[in-house]
Amino acid sequence: MVQNIVRVHILNIFRAIRRLISLSIVVFITTFAFVVTFAAVQPFFEPAKFTPANRIVVLGAGMDPDGTLHLSSTVRVEKGVEIYKSGIAPKIHFSGGVGKPDGVSAGEQMAKYAIELGVPAQAISYEVMSQSTLQNALFSAPYLAEDKRIILVTEGFHLARSWASMKLFGSYDIALAHSTPFRRTNPNAKHSGLSMCIREALAIWFNAGRYLVWKAAPIFGTDETMRNNLLH
Repeated sequence: MVQNIVRVHILNIFRAIRRLISLSIVVFITTFAFVVTFAAVQPFFEPAKFTPANRIVVLGAGMDPDGTLHLSSTVRVEKGVEIYKSGIAPKIHFSGGVGKPDGVSAGEQMAKYAIELGVPAQAISYEVMSQSTLQNALFSAPYLAEDKRIILVTEGFHLARSWASMKLFGSYDIALAHSTPFRRTNPNAKHSGLSMCIREALAIWFNAGRYLVWKAAPIFGTDETMRNNLLH
């Protein structure tokens, strides 16, 4: 009798695990399809000329430890500068942390590149602490505190998560601008776009979990530095 009860409990546990796995697969496939579809379709809805905004916000991407920006970062800067030169916004902000301890930051390097492209230094702000999209939003928030409308620049596959992250830490109206629909870090890479979309689908849910932990952290007396590191 006891063995039968144990067997039933074990079978119920396995059924629950199987359902959980099935649900996780369905959620992942649905999220992946959303990421790909959004990236592919968004350019058709992006206006040729944006409504005026207070600031353009460009999120950092890859950078070598020596401070050399990856193509994924430079194309974002170029898109942001292109919008800035259209006269739609008077300021441009860059967000990105360091590639190694005591190294230069992506935010600073992107700002320097923007100056090379003709943006006046006085029109530029940047933050140097972020290591994730959530931290991009968190550490950029003080610079955007008085902004009512921003134009957010990143790759198309990354726009939805970036929009959600910015909304979590600010109340601004956000227009979306894609640098490229999918990531191209290397002209010879065959699967970089696919792999980044897979990563993005996972990151959406991972970020949701991290944000909930971040929100709950003060309950347990977590200090601000350690709390913000949860979003790394």
